[in-house]
Amino acid sequence: MGGDTISHATIETNASHPDDHSLKAGERLSVNENHVLQDRKIGVLGAISLIVNKIIGAGIFSTPSTIFKLSGSVGLSLLLWVVAGIISACGALVMLEFGSAIPRSGGIKVYLERSFAPKRMQTCIYLFFCLFLQVSASNAITASEYLLSAAGVESTTWKERGLAIAAVSFAVGVHTVAPRVGRALQDLLSMVKLFTLLFIVCTGFAALAGHRRIPNPHNFDVKTSFSGTSNNGYDIGTALLDAIFSYQGYDNVNAVLSEVKNPEQTLRIALPCAMGIITVLYVLANVAYFAGVSKEEFRTASVTIAASLFRNVFGETAATQALPALVALSAIGHLLGVAFVVPRLLQELAKDGITPFPDIMMQNRPFKTPIAALVVHLGVTILFICAPPAGDAFSFVVGLSSYPMCVMLTAITVGLVKMRLSPSEGWSSSYTAPWAVIAFYLAANIFLLVMPFVPPNTSKSSIPYWLSPVVALGILGLGVIYYLLRFVLLPWVFGYTLHPVTKDLTDGSQVTRFSMQKKGSVEPSY
Repeated sequence: MGGDTISHATIETNASHPDDHSLKAGERLSVNENHVLQDRKIGVLGAISLIVNKIIGAGIFSTPSTIFKLSGSVGLSLLLWVVAGIISACGALVMLEFGSAIPRSGGIKVYLERSFAPKRMQTCIYLFFCLFLQVSASNAITASEYLLSAAGVESTTWKERGLAIAAVSFAVGVHTVAPRVGRALQDLLSMVKLFTLLFIVCTGFAALAGHRRIPNPHNFDVKTSFSGTSNNGYDIGTALLDAIFSYQGYDNVNAVLSEVKNPEQTLRIALPCAMGIITVLYVLANVAYFAGVSKEEFRTASVTIAASLFRNVFGETAATQALPALVALSAIGHLLGVAFVVPRLLQELAKDGITPFPDIMMQNRPFKTPIAALVVHLGVTILFICAPPAGDAFSFVVGLSSYPMCVMLTAITVGLVKMRLSPSEGWSSSYTAPWAVIAFYLAANIFLLVMPFVPPNTSKSSIPYWLSPVVALGILGLGVIYYLLRFVLLPWVFGYTLHPVTKDLTDGSQVTRFSMQKKGSVEPSY
């Protein structure tokens, strides 16, 4: 079979226990691909929108004020956004090499398995990363905050959480029962995000031309643009971290390449286009903010810095009042992007037989969507929205995803270097990222891994500065424990061995289940 041909076999694991992850000796594994694989529906525009929706959330509308306060000057703040864009572009080229070599769904999961042994341990680590550290609670809360603001409704903790649950339920629901509508909404909202940023840029040009309701802030005067630059290494490092995290999400298409038409060609177009557009708009949006907002407003901003720009240029007009709705739509677009990709990664993990109830988790019936994985993603996201108490603890929990993503990106970059330098690995790709790009990207990621452990001069949070990376690493460590328990300790204690039984699928992936055999018994031939 080749191309998109569908096999009409069935999964024949344990008929009396269809959710059992193990096969009995002698059982064969066959798969109805029509119930497992998704169709190739994503073109260049869809791939670009996946990247745009994952990268552009609500951060670009508010993060610039934080980066300015940490960096201390206009010049350094803009420089950090440019450097962050360059680092992220290097990361996109690394993803392009991986995606060109392995053009199927799974993304970072597949690259970890290809790079390091034991392969099964990498899969288990990625399971915990995907399940607990790829939730979209922060953007769900952001969407709810700005929806309440746009509606003029007083915000309370449980109003925010209730609306956040509704927002993420909508994102998951539309991808569950109406996948075509979900993809169309993703494409539409990615255009809305880009239009909003473009409108901010045009507003900045108007401010530069003198169309402001405030005096000229003189933020671009040559003599003063770098005045006030911080000499605190921790603050500058944190500012760069915030900027780089604002660009994360360029791996989104790699995660669903089996659903992309002409995956290698599409990736070669979509990744550079998306990253180029986003980087240019991010930098120009920051120029726009400084063109119409004074340094003092940057330091004291309690709402998005974009709102300050609009108010200073347009006054209290419809454009200013519409901004909260646009920010909310941007956050909802992010929710749609995450709800599309993460459940499909859980589906890939179920195909490996790693998740509980793998035969259910990997099914795409009846809507050609991984319903069980979507429900699991929704449940974990709601847990992250509702469980932590308000305040620092809540901000801590919803912000856990950035550091472990950096861990994953560092690991696969090390893996790429390892495979390139080892002829025995047999690594080849139709696209090869320059060594200078890989070296620069690896150095930047190591910096990102180390910086959160450097103690700040002062801290206003009740949460220790080092707790977030430690908790993130602890959750990844649970994957190692899970692997050791399931694949090493339990077989040793109960005297059996696990033999993987696989079925190759037409998209290049496999379905794997495990045959449990008593030690000393003859292994059956499959």
